[in-house]
Amino acid sequence: MKLLLPLTLLCIGIILSAGCTGPLITPAPTPTPSPTPTPLPTPGPIPPLGLEPRPTDVVPPYQRVVVQVTKNTVAIDPHISVLFAGGAGQSAVRVMTATIVRSDGLTETKAAMYPEIGTMILLSGTTRTDRVIVNMSYTNGATYTVKDERVPFQSPNT
Repeated sequence: MKLLLPLTLLCIGIILSAGCTGPLITPAPTPTPSPTPTPLPTPGPIPPLGLEPRPTDVVPPYQRVVVQVTKNTVAIDPHISVLFAGGAGQSAVRVMTATIVRSDGLTETKAAMYPEIGTMILLSGTTRTDRVIVNMSYTNGATYTVKDERVPFQSPNT
């Protein structure tokens, strides 16, 4: 009985030291492939927007909205207002973007996030005919051109 305790402790010591005396094996590092850059295609020149409107997109009925575009008739401030008037898809509109192509060649773009009925974007127009393009971006990622029209200046005196 006196030998049993020392033998047990000796066996435990041998077992513990046997597990720690083996050679330490480290796995070889796996080579990580370096990414090879792919050349990006160089885009050609972007043609300027002209004054001639293009056809608008066909918007699904459940996403349709109404937008009103009017031009101020005062010659010293011929601004153009783009008014969001709502519609079946008004709750799904994320961004309303309005772009003006002025008769003098300048363009301007403004946007309204999550427009509500009555949201208005004001653009600087000219006393000649300008072009206005209105795009709607929806929460599902779709973007539609809902207006693309020429907006003439009409003096109240004519």
